[in-house]
Formats: sequence, structure tokens, C-alpha cells
Amino acid sequence: MSSGDPRWSDPKRTRVSVRHKDRHVGYLTTVGYPNRDLAAFPEGTPYTEFVVSDLTDRHVALFQRFKQHWLVHCGGEYATTAVGGELTTDQITKLAVFSLEHANTASDILVAVLKVGVEKMLGATRPDGAKTERG
Repeated sequence: MSSGDPRWSDPKRTRVSVRHKDRHVGYLTTVGYPNRDLAAFPEGTPYTEFVVSDLTDRHVALFQRFKQHWLVHCGGEYATTAVGGELTTDQITKLAVFSLEHANTASDILVAVLKVGVEKMLGATRPDGAKTERG
């Protein structure tokens, strides 16, 4: 596709199975915008999105990366991280597995725990000024 093709800037979706301890536990869909000029878009435009769904395709969690933060959605609840940055494939997989293992947890609790998890993975600074561990 070229820049003259109307589909050139369409989001690209990739769906993979999430496995944990040799069991298929759900799905992870990555939505990327490979041809989007992120510098030309406002901060309200996500760079990347990760959708976690269970074996029946029920939405469990949505992670959206923005310029300076991540937005984490679970059910009708959401939380914004204090930091931004790139998560590795391994980190995204860990978040997906955790989300699926705790899919029956109340949305407000799950979203709060996932927000903290993302911040730790990105090396956020705690309120006391100490750095959280990365990984």
C-alpha cells in the first residue's frame, strides 16, 4: 500500500493466543498505527492499544499508550498512569496473563492493580521519590 491508498493509514490489528502454563487462557489483540505521523496528532490519540479478551471473546482489559501516559480500562472503570513509555512484548504478555487470571475481580480493583503494574514496569517514581523496580 502507498500513501495514495485510502487504507494506507488504517490501524493494523494482530491477534494472538495468550498461553499460561501450557494452557490457552485468552487472546491479545494489538492495534498499531504504523503509518500515522504521531507528531502531527494531538496528545489525545493513542500510539498503540492492547486488548485482552477471554476465551469467549469477552473484554477483560484495554491498555492504550499515549504520548506521556497509559490509559488502563477494565469494564466501566479506567485509570491513567503517571508515566509513559514503551512496554516490551514480555511485559505486555505478563499484563495480559494477569488480567485473564483475575478477570472475575471487580473492575475498580483490577484497573487499579494493572495501573500500578504498568507503572512499575515503566520504572515510575513512587510518591516518596524512590524509583520502582523495572521489569
